[in-house]
Amino acid sequence: MTIVLVLLSWLAGLAGFGLLVFGVALFHLPLAFIVAGAGLLAWAWRADQAAAHLKRGG
Repeated sequence: MTIVLVLLSWLAGLAGFGLLVFGVALFHLPLAFIVAGAGLLAWAWRADQAAAHLKRGG
């Protein structure tokens, strides 16, 4: 059951990010690329932090 909740929350976050970028693209396309890049950088940073936390044994 826990894995289902994790997957659903991951999919909800992905859908929300996609909708945010799409909404910005309707307003101004270059800004949508900036928002997408910033979001992907933030995702990579958080994934790195999570990996470091797991490696430490947390």
